[in-house]
Amino acid sequence: MASKAFQKIYTKLESITKATVTLRSQGITNDELATVDGRLSQVVKIKGDLITLQVFGGTEGIPTDSEVIFFGEPPALNVGEDLAGRFFNAFGDPIDKGPSVDGRKKIYRRTICKSHTEENNLLNSYPPVLPVLTSTTH
Repeated sequence: MASKAFQKIYTKLESITKATVTLRSQGITNDELATVDGRLSQVVKIKGDLITLQVFGGTEGIPTDSEVIFFGEPPALNVGEDLAGRFFNAFGDPIDKGPSVDGRKKIYRRTICKSHTEENNLLNSYPPVLPVLTSTTH
């Protein structure tokens, strides 16, 4: 991810757990990528202005005044004909010594709702009126 001019850098973490950090911010979206103290992370929860990031490398040694820089977009992967049969790391980079994949950029989202605001979160939605029928029996 290339840095953008005039990116805001946050330097106050509200809390740190073994895998996540929380800070206060506005204008951040679910699934957005960021770096925390140089470690790749992703937004996993937004509640008001509290943003929780999962730090992929773990949070050990991260101080509360670490730099947090948001990328402004979720993870993405180029999708094309030369994707089949290939091996990639968690960031979509080829690890099979083959060429980069040229194709259409596909953005990865964890949820299926159109808006990633707290009001439209699937966890806050009403349960279905009719039961969901499955083929399982007791």
